[in-house]
Amino acid sequence: MNQNASSFGAHAAAYAAGRPSYPDTLFDWIVSEAPGREAVWDCATGNGQAARSLADRFELILATDFSEAQIAQAAPHPKVRYSVAPAEASGLEDASVDAVTVATALHWFDFTRYWDEVRRVAKPGALFCGWTYGLVEANDTARSSLLDPVEELVKPYWAKGNWLAMEGYPRAEIQFPFEELATPAFEFAPDWDVERLIAFLGTWSAVTRARDDGLGDALDRIFERARSALAEQELAIRLPLAEVAGRVG
Repeated sequence: MNQNASSFGAHAAAYAAGRPSYPDTLFDWIVSEAPGREAVWDCATGNGQAARSLADRFELILATDFSEAQIAQAAPHPKVRYSVAPAEASGLEDASVDAVTVATALHWFDFTRYWDEVRRVAKPGALFCGWTYGLVEANDTARSSLLDPVEELVKPYWAKGNWLAMEGYPRAEIQFPFEELATPAFEFAPDWDVERLIAFLGTWSAVTRARDDGLGDALDRIFERARSALAEQELAIRLPLAEVAGRVG
């Protein structure tokens, strides 16, 4: 696990409150492509958002995360078994899952070691699916008053992993080793007001690093101006997903 991911544990409560969910159509596609419905390894589960949606479709979700703080924020579910473990050494049994999922975290892994772990834990022919949100799309006012200024301010603080996510997981860069499956185009279109959008921006690792580097006041000034400009507005937010999926063999 890349050390740049450590900020998520330190800000686990804000992450749990601010991160969006994922579209049901994504999970419906995962269950349609998995060879069975017995078990899924949801790797880097964070607060368990994806794990709980998967639990509506599979019998058992083995949800791991390297951060104890993130697991502490995870909501219980009778079909989700949470544990603290790095992506590259899950501690799960050999050939034990029908699918491996990674929601907005693949870009932080040690790819060589992680793909070996996926091969070990997955049943032959199991589905692998990783996905991430890109940058926010919104109306022109939200873009000019909030998104553009924040993105410009924090641009120097994006880590290499963030760029991999924003570029849609270039297959050579992530060393993707499996037979690739085409995925539908998924997106999330939440009905957020400006406060909810600001909460989401606050979960960006680049925003956390910028605050830690003394730019908290500058960020807060942007947020205050945006609150005035965007009060009572419909923001027309779209969060497109980038996915990488394949058959483990």
